[in-house]
Amino acid sequence: MDYKEVGMRSPIDFFNIKLNEKISEYRAKYKPFDEPCARLEFRDKLENAERESERRYGYVKEEEIRVEIGNLDKYGEDDRFEFIEDQLAYKDKVIEGSRTQVIEGHTISYKCKARGHGISVFVPNDEYEKLKKKEK
Repeated sequence: MDYKEVGMRSPIDFFNIKLNEKISEYRAKYKPFDEPCARLEFRDKLENAERESERRYGYVKEEEIRVEIGNLDKYGEDDRFEFIEDQLAYKDKVIEGSRTQVIEGHTISYKCKARGHGISVFVPNDEYEKLKKKEK
């Protein structure tokens, strides 16, 4: 029977912590982040490390698996994405007893150039105006 130390973090746990920090960072900036590619590429690195461990010891020696997370900022670089569209985002509101739609912001859609993942970023109206001023 295999025993595993309780509370021990796996490489995927460390990766998920770092990835969630980066996702939050890019969401706060209203910029796209290619989370699916980051997960796929880390999973490939992890599988390679496990395969090497199995070749060396005859089984996967979990405590010796070391996988470099690397620079996650590359998954948020502007040239990684292709702009698809900028759509208005509406929200239903009841004003003076009648239901109406109010523009809440913009949903900007991108496509990852590496594997074609669709990525959408919601930008509230006030932040959208600030972003547009920066682009000019």
